[in-house]
Amino acid sequence: MRLRSVLVSVGVIAVAAGVTGVALSQSDSPAAGDTVTPTAVVKPDTGLPAGVTLQQIAGGPNYYGKVSTGSAWMDRHILLGAWDEQPLTLQDVKMDVKMGNNIYWNLVGNPLVNGCGGPCRANFNVIRAGGMHASAPDTTAQSGWETVAYEGSDEADMQYGPGSNAWNPKVTIPNEAACVPVNTACGYTVANFFYTGKPTSDGPAGYPAGKKAITQGYGKGILFWETNAQAEQFLKYSDTLSADSYWMTDPALKVASQGACAIMPKTSTECLKTGLSTAQSALPANYAWNVIRFEQLEQPLHMSKPIVVDVETGCPGSNNECVTPAISRAAAWHALIAGARGIIWFQHNFGGKCIDFRTFYDGSYPNSKLYNCQQTPGVTLHDVVENISAFNHEVGSLNSVLLSPFAEHYVSVGKSDVAVMAKHANGKFYVFAASGNVAKPPTNDMKVTFHLAGAYTGPVTVIDEHRTLYAVHGVFTDTFLNAESVHVYEIK
Repeated sequence: MRLRSVLVSVGVIAVAAGVTGVALSQSDSPAAGDTVTPTAVVKPDTGLPAGVTLQQIAGGPNYYGKVSTGSAWMDRHILLGAWDEQPLTLQDVKMDVKMGNNIYWNLVGNPLVNGCGGPCRANFNVIRAGGMHASAPDTTAQSGWETVAYEGSDEADMQYGPGSNAWNPKVTIPNEAACVPVNTACGYTVANFFYTGKPTSDGPAGYPAGKKAITQGYGKGILFWETNAQAEQFLKYSDTLSADSYWMTDPALKVASQGACAIMPKTSTECLKTGLSTAQSALPANYAWNVIRFEQLEQPLHMSKPIVVDVETGCPGSNNECVTPAISRAAAWHALIAGARGIIWFQHNFGGKCIDFRTFYDGSYPNSKLYNCQQTPGVTLHDVVENISAFNHEVGSLNSVLLSPFAEHYVSVGKSDVAVMAKHANGKFYVFAASGNVAKPPTNDMKVTFHLAGAYTGPVTVIDEHRTLYAVHGVFTDTFLNAESVHVYEIK
């Protein structure tokens, strides 16, 4: 359930333009000087079932355009892309577009420095020509409309701690040793610098702070370790909110000081004694927590900002814990159902049998030595790419629906461990359902009964599954095979 209370009028609802089933173009960004077309407005709808209210998406439909016209493209898309990607050529960029990615969340390498058989990153002209967009780490003479946001610090909440002491940017190791005095906390100072570019005495941020949306990723500090008052301060320094916790591959999230006391009651056995079980911790449904936590922090601040969620696609740690494509897909859907505006694919393999930092490219090119490398038994890097591509294109086909208002109180599932979200778009309702809830693993072959407001009787189309169910007086039933099951329903 979304915690935001930004209810919008039933009379006129602003939603993203588009027709369900048609993906928006990845290259529809305005060139410099172009006018950004306002978001389309749905005709007044007074026919909602009794008790159903419409709640706007996080930040509202024109959030990024209000930050900067140069960031307005972000308002029209569910944001999908890899973290620290390293496109070297136009072919690489086009491969990302083919996968259904639409944004680079940070970029690795330098387009001006030779070393990777050439520049260690394609320049912005190439990225723009390929049709991609970027939350960029810097600006160059080639920067243009492809740069819709800038990347600030990474995990300042963890690395530097919650505090406003001075920061010495000449200390290259990102921890409290860079704070002044040494080993105090200066995370607010660091985050503020990359958000505002001040104090200027610390040097340039690498990009024009304040000119486009800023993304600063946070981590376990905000999610688990810091008090609400400490964590809330960090939210002020980013236009897009994110914090990474890799539930499927980080066993440390079981312990009380991390996941257990965060997602379970403070008086629970898990918090006080045992920690989370593996079944409770390594669960796709837990990726919703990253959204829930931010919304909890936003409430007392009367704040609403878009949230994006990090999801691993392979083996991100040296512990050799890995995920399967089906798990990554389910985790990403749980994040979107919780209200996320996008997914950051963590596609680096620091462990496992296919150590690689360009897995999306190596899984795309048959001539790559890692193309058929089995990341998990029977699953190659190419399989990973194919599955992430399928998810991206599925989301792309539902882009306008996912950017439309939430239909609160439209659907319920009783005591079933299924996460649900309802949307209202173009005169229809859409119900998104994923097996499991935070720390609540579902049973296999779970029969779930859905109750719809308004006593609807008629067909229920299961999108992309070539089957149709039937609701009678607002009730229909479906089966969820396991914790990786996700269904999307269209109700006219």
